[in-house]
Order: sequence, then C-alpha cells, then structure tokens
Amino acid sequence: MRLASLVAVLAFLLAPLAFASEEIESKKPAADAKPLVVYEHRSSEGLRFTWVVPEGYDGKKARNLTVICHGTGLDYRWGHWNNKPGIFRAQDIVVSVDGPAPNGETRLFLGDEANATAFAKFLGELRELFVVDKLFLYGHSQGGFFVVYFAGEHPELVSGVVAHASGAWNWSKTGAPVRKVAIAFMHGTADPVVPYGQSVGSRDAYDKEGFELLHLRRLENYNHWPNAVRATECLDWCEGMTTDDPARALECARRLLEPKPADEYQWTTVVDFAGALDVLARFQPKNKRGFAQLPSSLALKAKALADDVDEHARKHVAALRKLLPKKGALALGAEAPWLGHLIPLREDLRGAPSVEAFFSELGYDKLLAAQSKPAGEIFEAWYSDKPPREIHATIVAALPKAFLVEGYPPELAPRIEEWTLRAKDLALDDKQLKSAPLVASWRSGWRDGLRSYADLWREWKLRGRD
Repeated sequence: MRLASLVAVLAFLLAPLAFASEEIESKKPAADAKPLVVYEHRSSEGLRFTWVVPEGYDGKKARNLTVICHGTGLDYRWGHWNNKPGIFRAQDIVVSVDGPAPNGETRLFLGDEANATAFAKFLGELRELFVVDKLFLYGHSQGGFFVVYFAGEHPELVSGVVAHASGAWNWSKTGAPVRKVAIAFMHGTADPVVPYGQSVGSRDAYDKEGFELLHLRRLENYNHWPNAVRATECLDWCEGMTTDDPARALECARRLLEPKPADEYQWTTVVDFAGALDVLARFQPKNKRGFAQLPSSLALKAKALADDVDEHARKHVAALRKLLPKKGALALGAEAPWLGHLIPLREDLRGAPSVEAFFSELGYDKLLAAQSKPAGEIFEAWYSDKPPREIHATIVAALPKAFLVEGYPPELAPRIEEWTLRAKDLALDDKQLKSAPLVASWRSGWRDGLRSYADLWREWKLRGRD
C-alpha cells in the first residue's frame, strides 16, 4: 500500500514540473485562439489558469465550460497535463485553475467560505471571458471534495460536478437548492490514497437526503490516478441529466454506452451502463426530468437502447443464478465464485429492470447495509497500530459478516494469508485458524467472479444509430 501511494504521489508531483518544461503561450481568452491548444492567463485576482477552446468555437455560439480543480499540493498546470485536449471534454471550453488557497509553492482547494467566494468570483469572470452555456466542475482528490462542497454553497453557478477519488466533506450543504445539481462520484476500487468506500458512503448519504441527480461510477481495480476518458464519461452523464436538448441527451447516453479501447494507462473497463440508464430514463413518459419537446423518433431510439442494456443485464443474471447457492441467504462459504460478478453488477447495471428485480429477490441491499458495521471493524483494525495477531483475529472474524462490501485494501487478503502461515510465530489461536480459510475463499471468489463478469461485459456492443 505504501509503495502504491508513493508512486501515485510522485506522479502528481512530477506532472506539473514536466508540463512546466513545455512552452505555454500566455494569452487572454479570445475567439481567435487555436482550438485544442493550451494557453495560460491570470484572473483579476491573480489566479493562474490554463484554458483550451474546442473546434468551432467562435465566441458567438455558447459552448459548455468545464473547470478542473486539482488535488493537494499541486497547481493549475496539473489539469491539462493529466487531461489532454481532445480527450477530456473535447467539445467543451476547458479551464484548469489554481486552488484559491496558497500552500507554499502549491495551491489548495479548501472547504470554507473564503475559498468558495473566491472560486465563485473566478467562475463569474470566466463567463465574461467566454461565451458559456452550462458550467461543469471536475475535481480530483481534494479538488473532488471541493467541487461537491462548492455545489452546495453556490448551486446557482453550476449544472453538474464530478468528484473523482474523493467523496463529500460532511459539512457540505445538502438542502433543496443543490439537489438540482447533477453530482457524480467516480472512484477506483483499489485507490490506496482515498478509500473507495468514501464515494460509496457519500453517494448513500446524498441518496438518503433525497438527491435524484446522483451517480456513482466505480472503476474496477483502478487506483488514485486521474483518468480523462472516464472523467469525460461522468461529465457526459452530468450533461445528459441536465440538458434541455433530447438529441444531445441521447448522444450523451450513447457515449456512455460506447466500448472504448485501452486508455493512456492501458486500462479498460465496463461501459457506464448505470449512467446511461439514468439519462435514458428521461425519455420515458411522465418522467419528472423529461423534455418539453420530445420527437417520437428520439423516444423510440432511447427505448431501444435501454432495452438493449436490459437484454445484456439478463445475461449476467442468468449466469449468476447458476453460481449462487440454491437455498438460504448469501453466505461466504468454502467456494464463492459469484462474488466478483455479483458485487460489481449491483453498481454497474443499477437501474436495469432485470438487475433490480434480481437483487430485490436476493434481499441484497438490506444484506449489504447490515454488513457496514463489521466492515468498519475490518478497516479500523487494518489501519491500526495493533500487533498482527489482533488484526488477524478481527479480520477473520468480521469478513464472513462483511463479504459484500467492496473496497478493502488490495493487500489485505494476501497479508492475512501470510500471517496464517506464520500461525505459530504469531501465536494465532484455533478460532482464528478455523476462520482463516474463508479469507482465501473470499479472495478466489473475487478473482473467479471478475473473470466471468468481464467475459460477459466484453460481449456488449452498441447498436447503430438508426
């Protein structure tokens, strides 16, 4: 875990330095700027920012604007270095700005009134410099926490925010005004810096508060790094959920459902079925977020796409029925080859009718909720300074009661298995040794289940436009 964290930190610290070695032209935003070329400028308050305009920007027709907020110990250069023009929101004006708070040679996005006020003023200035339609925020790590906080402070200024590798600060406002803002939490399940559970917990908390424009995008076995391709998808979701143009919304849904090749990190993952279904639901009759004018041709296309997704979902349900225990509630046994298929499916295909019916039949959501307390015991023990014997005892006792929770540290199971082999040296008792094999079952269940899951989701193909 420490090595992975160090690699991630070094990547973020070195990126701005590498970007600084490139020549960036200083230019005040103007309609004659070359498209997809990075320029830099300063706001009236001295905040440095880089900016890019898309193809076809003429300073007359309004375009969407996406602002990037960096993480701790970085600055404005991080955004365009890690989210290259043409890959990240290629059709938007894209700005990457310094955090409002100074921090030595770097900057911070802090969750307080001073930072929110300064950032609000900056966004107002951007609307004077560019011709803007909707405004979206993408924040990574500390920047992710900030964009959710800012949406609560100034919901009138943004249409949607994407919080990547973060979650929400518990003092962020959740009243009625911010519930009109589309909020997406995006997180790698193997994040060694900010645990994946932060975003799951934030999504769940906002859901209980009555938020409906809410999405969780899980990134299977992904770390803390940025990812321009998946961030763009989440911003597509924000746009699809807030645009008044049904043709534009349908295009956003299609982009979410489009299988993509390996990204710059040579990583691939399942398409964002759940996000696309959210957008496609807007085309259903009497949907509260429906369109004032909806051509029947677009409604039929949206229904066809949603039906395709559910047809795909039924394949997963059928495969899982063959693997799940025939009787009784879900339990962690000697073999659990369904684990790595069932758990991801709950999030990745959330909203598909066949998936919702299947998980309702299993009583899954209630089971998962009951496992949060023993899961908390696992995390508390793992990150404690207790001796291995005590950590081992807590985890092997709690895991059979918390096996549906996702986001445990990747090295947890191997470490427990290693300690089990050293039972005599660590003075493990008989109770621990009896429970320890279930950790191996859990680990293999995830491994085997993920393989079967990937075999199926790779079969997905997006139908043609007509």
